[in-house]
Formats: sequence, structure tokens, C-alpha cells
Amino acid sequence: MSRTKRTLALRLLLCVVLLMCSRVAALAQGAKTDEYPKVEAFIGYSALGEANSRGFRFGPSASVGGNYAAGGFEVSVIRNFSKHVGLKGDFSAHFNNASGRGPITGCTPACTTATQDNQFKTRVYNFLVGPEFKARNHTRFTPFVYALAGVAHTSATFTTSGPTFNLLLKNNDNSFAMALGGGLDIRATNRVSFRGSMDYNPVFVHDSTSGRRDLARFSLGVLFH
Repeated sequence: MSRTKRTLALRLLLCVVLLMCSRVAALAQGAKTDEYPKVEAFIGYSALGEANSRGFRFGPSASVGGNYAAGGFEVSVIRNFSKHVGLKGDFSAHFNNASGRGPITGCTPACTTATQDNQFKTRVYNFLVGPEFKARNHTRFTPFVYALAGVAHTSATFTTSGPTFNLLLKNNDNSFAMALGGGLDIRATNRVSFRGSMDYNPVFVHDSTSGRRDLARFSLGVLFH
């Protein structure tokens, strides 16, 4: 083979190699763009607030003022089926232990009022599941929204012991609940993001005159992916 033909063949081979390399790089870049974590897990602190509280009823003749506002935690696992859609399983627990001293009125049938020490405890456990939608992009910031539904277990306990009244009032309920909201993920590393979320968490519990507690959850923690 002449030198001219060898030079032409080498140039042609070099062009083919360059075209193949550019094609492989383009495919790799496309695959990287389409990559997403198949499973993500969140754990963090959560605060529960309540609006329009009407207190608590303990049977037909006993009631106590208060609400479910409390601190606690939230954990969730998200199974992603695409870059933007996943199925989220969510659990949260909120605990309130309040103690104080105040007037207590009892009627049997005459009414008597006495000022005594008392304790009031509430618990709210949410077991929820539903879709989560993420707006993944090329930045560190990923907004998301979700719509969850499931069951909430709630309980309230009021106790007072004193010279006038000795009371133990308890109720608990398993109720339908939802969580509608969203938040923002801020990527710190390839495996860790910081997540903040807020949602409306109505619980249709039978311990108030409305039959529904208008709760709101605020959570802040770490997302592993």
C-alpha cells in the first residue's frame, strides 16, 4: 500500500474513532441527564399546628380546652418510577405533654369550681401514602408537591388529682386523614439533600363539634438518595 493510501486510511480511521467517541459521549450525557434515584428516604423534625380548635370532648358531659399543636418527627420513603413521579409512604408522630394549674368545674348535679394542678397529653400519628411530583432540573433546588391519604391515630388524656376533683379523662380515635402540600429539596452532595416541607393535614376525628381537626405540618430534615 502506498504512503498516500496509508495516510488516507489513517485519517479515515481517525475520523471514525472521533465520531464514535462523540456519539458515546452524547449517549453518556443523555443517560446522566435522565438518571434519577430509584428510592429516597427522609427523616427530620416536624412541628404540628392547629387552626380553629374547639377543644376536646370526653363523652357527653366532659370537655377540655386545648389543641393538637405539638412537636415530633416525620419519616418517609419515596419510590420513584420516573424522573418526576414517585410513590411516597409517610409516617409522622407528634407529642404534647402540658401541665399547669387552673380552674376545674364539676356538676353532680350542683356545680363546684376548684383550682387544681392538671396534666394534658395529646398524640397524633399519621400513616399516609400517595404520589409525589418533583420538578427535577439542572440546579441544586428541586421543588416538589404531594397528595397523601391514609389513617391518623389520635389520643388525648386529661388528669387532675386534688382535694376537690380526681379525674382521668381519655379518648382515642382512628380516623381518615390527608396531607396536601409540598416543599423544596436543596442538594448538598450526590447522596444527601436538605428538605423543607409544609402541608395541610386534616384529620376527621370525632373529638370535636366539627368532626375535623385542621392541622398543619412543618418539617425540616435530611433526604437520602
